[in-house]
Amino acid sequence: MTDQTPRETQTTREALEMHLAQAITRCESPVVEEHLRAALQHCRKLPPTPLVECPVCGVVGLPERIQAHNCEDNVTGV
Repeated sequence: MTDQTPRETQTTREALEMHLAQAITRCESPVVEEHLRAALQHCRKLPPTPLVECPVCGVVGLPERIQAHNCEDNVTGV
């Protein structure tokens, strides 16, 4: 396991899927691998995250991306 954090452009769901997929490739136990594959399948079946609108500039996107975006770029039209 590494100390890497998910990229800022990744959603929580994307980070979870990445970590599960990496764990499967490193797993040495068939029983654990089966559980990881089941978890990955369930992760991929999760309902989509609803989009939200920024109250300042009106841009629409995933909640974690809206929270991290720069409103100034959108307000000035750049």
